[in-house]
Formats: sequence, C-alpha cells, structure tokens
Amino acid sequence: MKAWWVHLARWGFPAVCVVFLATPSISLPGDDLGLRRFRTPPLGPDLRLAQTFTMTGDGLHAIEVFPAGTTERVAGDVRFELYELRNGQPFLGRVVEVLAEDVMRGSSYRFEFAPIGNSKDRDYRFDLVAAPAEGVAFWATKGERYEAGRMHANGRDRWADLAFRTYAPAPSIWGRLMTLRDTHPWRAYLVIAAFAAIWLLLGIVLHLFTSVPPETNHASTARAE
Repeated sequence: MKAWWVHLARWGFPAVCVVFLATPSISLPGDDLGLRRFRTPPLGPDLRLAQTFTMTGDGLHAIEVFPAGTTERVAGDVRFELYELRNGQPFLGRVVEVLAEDVMRGSSYRFEFAPIGNSKDRDYRFDLVAAPAEGVAFWATKGERYEAGRMHANGRDRWADLAFRTYAPAPSIWGRLMTLRDTHPWRAYLVIAAFAAIWLLLGIVLHLFTSVPPETNHASTARAE
C-alpha cells in the first residue's frame, strides 16, 4: 500500500498549482487599520482630508474608506475628489458627491466612479471634503504603514495614513497567461510547459520511490531462506 504522503504529494501539487494560478497577479494599494489607529476630526470648513497612493493596476474604479462614528449630528454631503498627480501637480479626474448619512451608515463606504483605463503606475490623491457636512470623521493609523503615500490634512503631510482600499480588475495569474498567449504565444506556452514538466518530474520521482520494495519485505525473505 502506498504511503499517505505519496497520495498527498501526487494530488496536493496539482491543487497547489490551481490555487497559485487562481491567485490575483497584483496587490492593489491600500492600508487597513493598525494598532495605532485614531479617529480624525470631523470634516468641515476648516478640515479637508486626503490620501496619496500609487496605483498598481489598470481600471481603477472605486476607493473604500472607513468612517468613524462621532457623537455629533450627521448631516450634509461629502464630496470625494480624485486627482492624478503629474510632477507633483494635481489634475482632477473624478468627483463623487453623496449624503453624509450614507457615508456614516456602515463600517465602510465605497466611492465608485467611471473606471480609469490606464491607471497603472500613476500617482493619485483622493480628497474628502465637507460639501458642507457635519459629524463625518474617518479612521486612520499613525506611522508610515503605507510606503507609497501619505495622509494629508488641509494640504499638509501627516505622519499617518487613512484606512482605505482601492478596487480595480486584478486578473489571476492564469488570466494573465491567457492574455500573454494572445500577445506573445511562445512565452505563454513556455510557462505552461514548465508547469507540465514539473508535474511530470514529480510523478516520476514518486513512482521511483513507490517502486522500491520496503525493507521489511527484504528481511522476511531472508529469514524464509
């Protein structure tokens, strides 16, 4: 009877390959809440919050932020502004205006907008502005957690990052292979052939291991003689 680890290796390796090929091929920018989290002051005439980041994929179409409840009355509107930064100069690209009550209703709020097709490797800044609004604050974390950007307050850098997530199509590694097949077929087939060769080599090695008679069989044969 074959050892359990042989069956595990034979079927586990393909499973690992499937998981690997289904994994998104890029990591989108964002920063979750850390231990040094804090609640920003509420937006208002004297406070405008912002966060910079570098986009890692094309098709940026949403940014999620994390509102922090306050004891103040919630009213008014919140305006979301997305700027592309070119040589340090901001160029307004998207604007979304929503009710403050909608922003504060849940633990997070996603500002959705028309996709930006060529957003990869571009620098952006999103601003959160009272239009006007009352009682709207957000979660942030002190320190340099997100290295490719920084939180701003009234245009000035702060030693902190807003908690945020970006959304864009993140094709799997297999999907990128299929795209590569359309543009550079030989490269895609080379990668696929490499996976097949590794699988075949593993099968040969396992076959060699399982074909070796157990030591106990040798011992019992010797005693019988």
